[in-house]
Amino acid sequence: MSSNRAIARMAAFVGLFVGGSALESAAPQRRAVQPAPTKQAARKDAIPTEVAYPQVYVSADGETHFREVRVALTSEATAPPAQPVAQSELQAATTIRHAVFPAGWGVADRDRRIFHNASSARFVTVRSGIVWIRTSDGDTRRFQAGDVIQVLDVAPSKGHITWVGDEPVIAMYSNHR
Repeated sequence: MSSNRAIARMAAFVGLFVGGSALESAAPQRRAVQPAPTKQAARKDAIPTEVAYPQVYVSADGETHFREVRVALTSEATAPPAQPVAQSELQAATTIRHAVFPAGWGVADRDRRIFHNASSARFVTVRSGIVWIRTSDGDTRRFQAGDVIQVLDVAPSKGHITWVGDEPVIAMYSNHR
């Protein structure tokens, strides 16, 4: 794993996920957390100036959608004498929770188009396995180990569908607000 990618993942350490299907080969397959492209990115040892992650958000009509959120990073030595790392501003988090979803979890909801809301605004970090999320506008994305997504579609939004592939998924939630 490249150092820029590792730094981006650490800087974006927060997470959540929602649903799509392993059977949908046409669904976009995007990595959730990536350093945003910058002129600095051309150098392998360059410290990134921002990270980006997907967010499930709710529009005024209650529909849910994906969008990319960019977070500015600054170089700071927070554990001298260790070298500086790229970091975002602190963000409040209230609780964390680890969750394990069995293989095939949520497939019946996907097949029946049963949407649910997040119980809390949160980031989800996928630690292992593959999970899909579909928003109410039909956009479906695939997330795998190391990916981070922010989910904001608490009730009364139309919600999302989440489902798991052929292997269990281990995730960590970081709730906020």
